Amino acid sequence: MTSTGKVTAMKIQALITVLSSAVLTACVAANAAPEKQADSDYRIQVFKDCEKVKDMPMSDSQISAYQALQNIEDTMTRLEKPVRDMDEELEVYQEQLEELADAVTYEDDNVLKIDKQKLREQKLLARKIEQIVRHHEADIRAIEKEARRIEAASMRFERAIKPSLEGLEHDQVQIINRKTAKPYRCYQHG
Repeated sequence: MTSTGKVTAMKIQALITVLSSAVLTACVAANAAPEKQADSDYRIQVFKDCEKVKDMPMSDSQISAYQALQNIEDTMTRLEKPVRDMDEELEVYQEQLEELADAVTYEDDNVLKIDKQKLREQKLLARKIEQIVRHHEADIRAIEKEARRIEAASMRFERAIKPSLEGLEHDQVQIINRKTAKPYRCYQHG
């Protein structure tokens, strides 16, 4: 893989890691809501050691922040598809490139020789990789732009729920919509 392809792949991996972290932070942060709210379909459930510590309705501002974050996450999921497809396509070429890298040079009577045909094949694969990455540059830029939006939305959501979590000892927080709620699943650390 060319250095451009490697750098782009590393950028994408770093971006996906940052986004995953931001989404996780936002979900955990999404657990704070004023205690004196009217009953809401959206609720914050706080758990410690898989035992429910608190169940509270979300305020309008918390719901708004949560829905904004969900909408951005949906957009991000849609935007990531072409990049995941690119990664799969690049992986095939990367494997071929690695195989060729070993075959380009060989030793004969203590003389290092270069197989020019293999070198041409390697350069051709490198060009294909560069073309694939160039073809997806707009997708990568769209993800970078959306990453900034998701970071801002997750921070907004975290600020909205943080007051509701103050003073509560917890290791998990779940945001649910009672209309579409799935059964609670405890995630043990260990």
